[in-house]
Amino acid sequence: MNRLMKKIGRSGVFAAVFAAMNAASFAMAANFPVGTHLVKGTLKDWRNKVLTSSAAVTIQAVNTNGSVIASTTVADPTADGYNFLLQIPLSSTATDSTAAVGDSLNCVLVQDSGLSLAVDPIPVGHADTVSTVSLAFVNMKSYTSTDDKGNETTVSVPAEYVDTIAPWMEAKEIEGDYDPFADYDQDGTSNYLEYRAGTNPFFEFDKLAISAYAAPQGAPHALSFEYVGGHVYGVATTFSLVNPQWATQPVMKSETDSEHEQVMPSADEEDVGMATIYVVPAEGATSQFFRVEAK
Repeated sequence: MNRLMKKIGRSGVFAAVFAAMNAASFAMAANFPVGTHLVKGTLKDWRNKVLTSSAAVTIQAVNTNGSVIASTTVADPTADGYNFLLQIPLSSTATDSTAAVGDSLNCVLVQDSGLSLAVDPIPVGHADTVSTVSLAFVNMKSYTSTDDKGNETTVSVPAEYVDTIAPWMEAKEIEGDYDPFADYDQDGTSNYLEYRAGTNPFFEFDKLAISAYAAPQGAPHALSFEYVGGHVYGVATTFSLVNPQWATQPVMKSETDSEHEQVMPSADEEDVGMATIYVVPAEGATSQFFRVEAK
C-alpha cells in the first residue's frame, strides 16, 4: 500500500513538473519574432530643404518606456528624396527591444551637438512592408484659416522661417504676422505653397508651375518645370476641373524609369534649373489634368 502511494505520488510530481514545463514553453511561445518593418523617410530643415549626411542627425524610434527600438543616421538623399531608413524589429508582443504591429513609436532627432527634438510619431506596420514618413527638424508655428463655409485648414511652418520673412514684410510695408494663407505677390499661389516649393512669395514670376507639356501617343506624358535644389516634387492628377478631386500620381525620371512616389532633381540647394518628369496617363480617360507639387 505504501509502495503504491509512493508510486502515485511520484507520478503526480512528474505530471506537475511536466505541466509546469509545458506552461513555461507556452508562455515563451506567446511572444515570438515576426520580422522587420521598414520606415523610409525624408528629414528636412526649416527651409524645407532635404538634409544630407553632413547634418549629422540621428533618427531614433523610441517606445513608450523610453527604450530605443531602432536608430539610424541621416544619409545623402536618394533620387526620390529619402535620406534615412529605419529597420524596426517586430514581435507578436512589444518588448523593450521590439515593437508590435499597430504600435506608435515616438520619433526623436538627435544632433551631434546633443540637441534633441521629438517630432511626429511613427506608426508600425506589418513585417516585410515599407512605410514612408516626412519629418522636419524645426520648431513649428501653426496657423489656421477658415473659409466662407466654416471649414478650417491648419498648417504649420517653421518659427525660423517666420523670423526670416519678417524683414521682407517690413521692407514691403506688409503689417502683421506672417500669413501662410495670404498671397503677398498675388501670383495665385499662397505664401505657404511658395515656401514649400522654395519660390519667393514676394516675386510674382517666381512660382512652381508646369512650363512645358508633351503627350505623345502611347507614351508617358512629359511635364517640365523649374525646380529648386533640395526640394522634393510630385504630381497630382484629376479627371475634371469642376469640383476637382486631386490624387497623387506615380512619376518617373525618364520614359523607361520605374515609378516613384516623388522625385528630387538635385540635392544641392544652390541648384535651380529645369526638370522633366513623366507620368503614365490613366487608361481609357477622356480627359486628365496634372499639376506639379512640392512635397
